[in-house]
Amino acid sequence: MQKGRISPAFLAVFVLSGIWPAALGVTRYSIPEELERGWVVANIAADLGLEAGGLAQRELDVIIESPLRIFNIELEIKDINDNAPHFRRDRVELDVSESATPGERFSLPNAVDPDVDVNTIKTYKLSVSEQFTIEIQTGSDGTKYVDLVLTKALDREQRAVHHLVLTAVDGGVPMRSGTANIIVRVQDTNDNAPHFDKPMYTINMTENTPIGTRVIKLNATDLDEGVNADIIYSFTLYTSEKTQDVFSLNPSTGEVTVRGTIDYEDMKFYEMHVEAKDKGLHPLQGQCRVVVHVTDMNDNHPVITIQSVKSTVSENTPVGTVIALVGISDKDTGDNGKVSLAIHQLHYPFILNKSSERPDHYELIVSEPLDRERLAEYDVTLIVTDSGSPALSDNETISVNLLDINDNEPQFSQSSYTIRVTENNAPGSLLSSLTAVDPDLHENQYLVYFIIEREIANTSMSMLFSISPENGQLYALKTFDHEIEKEFIFHIEARDSGVPPLSSNVTVHVIIVDQNDNTPVIVSPWRAHGSVVEEKIPRSTDKGSLVSKVIAIDGDSVLNSRITYQFLQVTDATLFSLDQYNGEIRTMRMFSYRDPRLQRLVVVAKDNGEPALSATVTIKLSTVETAVKAYSDMTEVPLEYDIFSDLNLYLVIGLGSVSFLLLITIFVTIVLKCQKPKSSKAAPPCRNSVVSERNSFADSTLVSNDAYWYSMFLAETRKGKLVVRQPAPKGSRYIVSSLPRSTGLTETSGSAPSTLQALDREQQAVHNLILTAVDGGTPSRTGTASITVRVLDTNDNASQFDKEHYTIQIIENSPIGSLVLKPNATDFDDGSNAEIEYMYSLYTSEMTQNTFNVNPRTGEITVKGVLNYEDFKLYDMEVIATDKGVPALSGQCKVTVVVEDMNDNHPGISIKSFQSPVKENIEVDSVIAVVSVSDKDSGDNGVVDIRIPENMPFKLRESSDNYFELVVSEPLDREKVQEYDITFTVTDRGSPPLSDDETMTLELLDVNDNVPQFPQSFYTIRVMENNAPGALLDSLTAYDPDLHENQYLVYFIIEREIANTSMSMLFSISPENGKLYALKTFDHEIEKEFIFHIEARDSGVPPLSSNVTVHIIIVDQNDNTPVIVSPWRAHGSVVEEKIPRSTDKGSLVSKVIAIDGDSVLNSRITYRFLQVTDATLFSLDQYNGEIRTMRMFSYRDPRLQRLVVVAKDNGEPALSATVTIKLSTVETAVKAYSDMTEVPLEYDIFSDLNLYLVIGLGSVSFLLLITILVTIVLKCQKPKSSKAAPPCRNSVVSERNSFADSTLVSNDAYWSGMFLAETRKGKLVVRQPAPKGSRYIVSSLPRSTGLTETSGSAPSTLQVTVTAALAQSGRHELHK
Repeated sequence: MQKGRISPAFLAVFVLSGIWPAALGVTRYSIPEELERGWVVANIAADLGLEAGGLAQRELDVIIESPLRIFNIELEIKDINDNAPHFRRDRVELDVSESATPGERFSLPNAVDPDVDVNTIKTYKLSVSEQFTIEIQTGSDGTKYVDLVLTKALDREQRAVHHLVLTAVDGGVPMRSGTANIIVRVQDTNDNAPHFDKPMYTINMTENTPIGTRVIKLNATDLDEGVNADIIYSFTLYTSEKTQDVFSLNPSTGEVTVRGTIDYEDMKFYEMHVEAKDKGLHPLQGQCRVVVHVTDMNDNHPVITIQSVKSTVSENTPVGTVIALVGISDKDTGDNGKVSLAIHQLHYPFILNKSSERPDHYELIVSEPLDRERLAEYDVTLIVTDSGSPALSDNETISVNLLDINDNEPQFSQSSYTIRVTENNAPGSLLSSLTAVDPDLHENQYLVYFIIEREIANTSMSMLFSISPENGQLYALKTFDHEIEKEFIFHIEARDSGVPPLSSNVTVHVIIVDQNDNTPVIVSPWRAHGSVVEEKIPRSTDKGSLVSKVIAIDGDSVLNSRITYQFLQVTDATLFSLDQYNGEIRTMRMFSYRDPRLQRLVVVAKDNGEPALSATVTIKLSTVETAVKAYSDMTEVPLEYDIFSDLNLYLVIGLGSVSFLLLITIFVTIVLKCQKPKSSKAAPPCRNSVVSERNSFADSTLVSNDAYWYSMFLAETRKGKLVVRQPAPKGSRYIVSSLPRSTGLTETSGSAPSTLQALDREQQAVHNLILTAVDGGTPSRTGTASITVRVLDTNDNASQFDKEHYTIQIIENSPIGSLVLKPNATDFDDGSNAEIEYMYSLYTSEMTQNTFNVNPRTGEITVKGVLNYEDFKLYDMEVIATDKGVPALSGQCKVTVVVEDMNDNHPGISIKSFQSPVKENIEVDSVIAVVSVSDKDSGDNGVVDIRIPENMPFKLRESSDNYFELVVSEPLDREKVQEYDITFTVTDRGSPPLSDDETMTLELLDVNDNVPQFPQSFYTIRVMENNAPGALLDSLTAYDPDLHENQYLVYFIIEREIANTSMSMLFSISPENGKLYALKTFDHEIEKEFIFHIEARDSGVPPLSSNVTVHIIIVDQNDNTPVIVSPWRAHGSVVEEKIPRSTDKGSLVSKVIAIDGDSVLNSRITYRFLQVTDATLFSLDQYNGEIRTMRMFSYRDPRLQRLVVVAKDNGEPALSATVTIKLSTVETAVKAYSDMTEVPLEYDIFSDLNLYLVIGLGSVSFLLLITILVTIVLKCQKPKSSKAAPPCRNSVVSERNSFADSTLVSNDAYWSGMFLAETRKGKLVVRQPAPKGSRYIVSSLPRSTGLTETSGSAPSTLQVTVTAALAQSGRHELHK
């Protein structure tokens, strides 16, 4: 019989009642609480003496069914200590004032325990504390209470919070407990005074510290809290007012700042007494002292005091002479007050000598000989400097003037002078100015000039030349003749006026320059009497024959004596020629019957002088029929009559040109008319055709396959696509094969039997088996048991990486800690055998291990050091993965880290050589600088490009790897750009690119490459006659863009003589500024104009010059009175004339003629009557002075008529002259002035030949016009229409049987148009006009309709319409 199960923690009483009369006793059992379900409490059957079969299995009761019996069973459940005491509040907070007295008590909450008896709370315990303890009290119900008792005074400043633990302990076994945290917060009382860190603070500050600068921040602490710890800072009464004016104290923060000016010179230290007071109910305070030491700052400039000075000294003052005495001082102290004195101009001839008696005083003394000519005044700057940091300085300037002494002799600008004087000069003319320079002053520089006497041919130099003692101007005292005296050499002395006087001399070489003052003399042909030479020449003289030869000689020098010949007059210029160099006269053609027999030739022989002189000879040639011997040998020339003039030549050329055009026009007309178009019955085959042999394609497109066709074509069918990748060769056809859509695949598989193998945990760690036991009964029964076989691991697997070799690329400069690789090693073992540790092998270099780190636990490889591609490009490492088995097994792998270059290095540029400054005329392609470029990167990051600005005359030329030369690419010009700032920019090809630049300045040196330039090429200066000598005429200033001596200009008058007068005697120009002066008074009636040249020459080497033409026009003044020259007056001013009384009206009576020596405007004379006897009888023409009668004389008119005529010029004011004419009338006739008429001279130059040429030219031109008109008429005629159409050059033939909605396109490579035929309700639309003569058959049929086209078949109705339309269109195009 099975035992019944009792539920845990259940107390039950089983009552067994039976038929027995007597009641049984109670059976008691006791069990502890919290037993598990199914726990056996008691064996009732054994205890009651019953059989097990008689008990019914029930829960909660035990009943014996037969016979019925009841048993009383009492089950006691005993308490166990299964509950720990616990507090209702596990955290208790108490606020206790630090002023609380020991013995004070504070109630604490008690703990509860649900257990009973000894298992409930027994006692309380408190954690260790010096200030607190507990007292336990027991209540009437046995509950225990606990109080917290203060045992020692509290101090918040030492400990503000006390953390206590109260523990409640029960009496069970095992003993259990519960805890509560007690937090005691000590409340502050003001029992601590503020306290500074130090009783005294010492601060060093420099003077002149800016206002607001913090000096110190005082830190006073108060151990109290709250308002008891709030501190207020203030100065005490021991702090002086001056100190409080300089410093301020922040009452809240205790910060001391500068309030006023700190000056070391005023106070060297400050003392402050500071008080810190808290804000408690009864405030407490603390004090400290702050001492500020002021550090001297170099804020006072040193001062120079000049005690005495000699401002003026002689230039021969001895070395060592004291010039000045100066003193120096500085208010600062220490090094700031130490001063030194020096002269700023180190090259000056002065030094400072420190006084031994007074260290702060110096003497300025002369250290070198003085020279006023080198520097007349010295501004000596004395600089005093202190030794502060930074140093301060001051300066004072002493001016020392040097007095001159006569220590320099005069100096001429040249060691010798060469003066060129033109012969025939005027006596007293200025030759040159020989000026010397004396650098001395006043009387020591006043110079006097002398000619050192020397006799030539018993003639003293002072008789030939004179020099001005004051200014050294040299004059000629006589007129020189080049043919007699060619040069003079003598010496000029310049002497100053010093004491003693000094002098120097210079050699003067005067060269007499030849002038064209000799007229050529004709010596041939010989003239017996007068200047006319008569010659005879045969009329049959040939062309080119020598007629005569003129020979002249000139007594001047070579240039002036060079003679040229020319005709002055010639009867017929086409008949004779004159050689201008040898004077030979020759015939240019043969004589004709029209040439006159007498020929007059006037030949002028002119020399090469300026102005040129000449002589003339008149040769009268008479032609005779007999032969006359000529001067020289005769040459045989074929006989010809030279009658062909220029007009003849033009007529012949015109006639030939028109005739040529006529022939060309006729030839072209014939060729055009002879051409006939060839007709062809059969059209030639098309060059390109498209033939399709397909039977049926829906929606197909016919495409040309000509070789000139470059498109791609796509042919589609409705159930598939045919793609033609390239155009097919000419004549080829497409064959398209259909492929099956898909191919099926069949796979089979099989199995192989398994075999028993040894255990392997890595393959199967647990084996679950079922063991079955079978009995031998019938039926047989079985029982099973589950068998679990756990395979224990042994370390038989080494760690294995995923790969044997890892290759990782990482960019340089990757941050430290960056993950490079996490290699994955696996170990199939278990437990410690599978725990893997990673490390480097011995084959990994230290450099690699310093650069990369391996995490031994995870295997992560991270960056440990700096990666620099320029240092290492590749890192190789071997990583080992080792397990923790016994024995340990390991696996390894290789890791290669390839560092990728990063563009992290800026390109660099280095200037190896640089040439500056350079001359502006440096040659093109010259090397100015050599630079090199570099970049530490590699690849494109290390490829460097260099460039310079484009707008510069330089270029870069690569000389070798990374070396470049800066060369001149264009000519340089300093006048345009004086210096160049050349910036070299280097840029690498990285991404993003990096760059750098370097700038160098190239300075250009000036060369004398610019000639002086006048602002005008020609100057016209108008000078009023009667000007004052020395008057300024104009300023002719040139400009030279060069620098320094290359731009210093000197002006000269280029000598030219007019009427034996040199220009330098008439005009003078200032060499320095180009101001032009008149040296004499000009008279317009004598000299009307002057033309000469002014030269401007710079001072460069070699000097450059330019000249300008100056045209001086002497403007006329009305300074000449008219002079009456007609009628002639024998005595006095009265002219007597006689006139017949029968003189008709308008007859000329007399004519007054006056002349005026002034110019045109001023000399324009008008005439009028001043007095006249009868104003109605005579008239006077105011312009020509003719006096005519206004009427005939009458008997009343007196016989004597008095006429006073005044001739007045046009000047301002006007001048006049008068003449008195007395007319007496007589009866006899008097011859009057008659008017002369001039007959024009006619010369017939139109010969018969000219007439014939004109007629021929007109005829040919007329024929040319007729021919052109005929050609135009022929071309405008309409051609006859042809029945047969010309063959089609390009045709499209389709052999398809059926095309639905097809489009036929020309495939000719030269055909540019496309025609489209559409069917729209029976309409045919031709998109473009058809070419002339073309035939097109265009079909637009439904899909089911077939089309068959043969050469002999007739087109359908629609086709006929189209053909007719196209033919009509073609004819229309032909008409057009």
